[in-house]
Amino acid sequence: MKKQIHFNKPQLRSMTIEAPNEVAIFGRGTGKTIGILAPKSAQCYFKTMPRGTGVILNATFTQAFSRTLKELIRGWQMLGYVMDHHFLVGQRPTDKWKRKWNWKGPFAPPLDYKYFVTWFNGAVAQIVSQERVGSSNGISIDWIIGDEAKLLNEEKLKTELLPANRGIIPEFENNPYHHGITLTSDMPVGTGGRWLLDRIKAMDKEAVNQIWQLQAIKYNLAYVIMPKATAAGKKEIEKQIAVINAELTSLRKNLLYYHEASTIDNIHALGLDYIKQQLRDTTTFQFDTQILNIRPLRMEDGFYPDLDEDLHGYFAEDESYFDNKIIDPFNASLDCRKDKDLDPDAALHIALDYNRRIHPIVTAQDNGKEIRFLKGIHSLYPGKLKEACALWCEYYKTHKKKVVYYWYDHTAVGGKNDTEVCQDVIDALEKEGWIVIPMYTGQAPGHETKYRMWGHLLTEDGHYARVFRANRENCSNLLTSMGMAEAEARKDGFGKNKKSEHDTNFPAEDSTHYSDAADQMVFGMLECDWLQYDIVPSTGYEMIITG
Repeated sequence: MKKQIHFNKPQLRSMTIEAPNEVAIFGRGTGKTIGILAPKSAQCYFKTMPRGTGVILNATFTQAFSRTLKELIRGWQMLGYVMDHHFLVGQRPTDKWKRKWNWKGPFAPPLDYKYFVTWFNGAVAQIVSQERVGSSNGISIDWIIGDEAKLLNEEKLKTELLPANRGIIPEFENNPYHHGITLTSDMPVGTGGRWLLDRIKAMDKEAVNQIWQLQAIKYNLAYVIMPKATAAGKKEIEKQIAVINAELTSLRKNLLYYHEASTIDNIHALGLDYIKQQLRDTTTFQFDTQILNIRPLRMEDGFYPDLDEDLHGYFAEDESYFDNKIIDPFNASLDCRKDKDLDPDAALHIALDYNRRIHPIVTAQDNGKEIRFLKGIHSLYPGKLKEACALWCEYYKTHKKKVVYYWYDHTAVGGKNDTEVCQDVIDALEKEGWIVIPMYTGQAPGHETKYRMWGHLLTEDGHYARVFRANRENCSNLLTSMGMAEAEARKDGFGKNKKSEHDTNFPAEDSTHYSDAADQMVFGMLECDWLQYDIVPSTGYEMIITG
């Protein structure tokens, strides 16, 4: 029984060109992992290089096990490959499985299969995190794929991974896909990932056009002329197709295919109403970058114009946490033990924003030199404040020092039935054994004050003794919220455009709520001198600044 699979135009472009190297910058909802990485890895890399070794590249293991891997598996299964039958994830092949496939194993077999996807033809792919220094040392790589590539550090890619993608295996000598690299990403909006956009300069457009033409001729021969041809005619057509295939192989050697796609390219699957809704519910900047996939020159009218993901962002993940954890890409329950930037001997600081659609909690630590934002956690409607607090307590239940400074302003004081929202938060955390120290900052400052405060902090002009840093993996919603927040002119100076908060169709986690929570905490730490708290000198940790 044949199974019909739908692919959109940009996915079909990728399958038609089948370049060994590819960079795909696609808008929201276009199927980057399922429709590009899964078919490319299955059909071009795994299939044509049996017993080879590939790499599934990620910025962090958190990304790999909570997002990328499960989408890859779904894509492979859509193509007919069955997990635990055709491929294994994080398991050493059993003798029974080896006999079933007459499995000879990879040319360079790993000692431990925990971080490997194992294919039925002897090929394997190692799950690599850029956070694990030297994770590619000692291995000979035959191909690389990577999702959310805008999070990757280009310099680390060049110095640590690409040198390993140079091995010589005689069996793959004439394979154009040997040492191929395929990267996908949505459009870089901030400063991170801009290097991907420059890859278009390395594309041989003439070779790409020739492949298009040859593929059209080949299709016409195979599906239009061949069915009507005589037996002798079919043999001649087969010879012509063989000549075309040889030419395609030659053209693909070392070829890079760079292409971009907007959400509209997947309109057949998403529907016109989805596009209309996004047009209504997003700002012009957001629609241009997230939907139309237009390259942003800069964030227009940003409330945090000096935010730089490469300067202010970092990755810090304790890979030993994953070494001791069973890999389950469909149930990735993670907690604070994976966070290398978390000081176990220091108290935590939290701040929230209070509304119906989303309850975000930002968590930070202050070591006297930097305000380090560690994590963003939230509950979405119909989840309530208590659900957000429960998620926070679950994530940090193993934290050594059970002390948390809770920053809040007048918006958390007072509520329905004479209850105070701030007390609800305190009660929820104390119930789980936390010592909560209230840090009430009083009346919230005006937007102009916050705008100037962040200007000093982010430019590091010496106005404050501390700097701002944020974990890019754990605080992705916060950084998106800050990066997408627009400023607007008001009578009293600059204000933050809060339109996205009131739009029920706009993703609440991308709106300004997260940034408002960060505003509260940073204002309290920097401007409310009467509120004192203990600062434990940092014990030090290794973090990767992406720049």
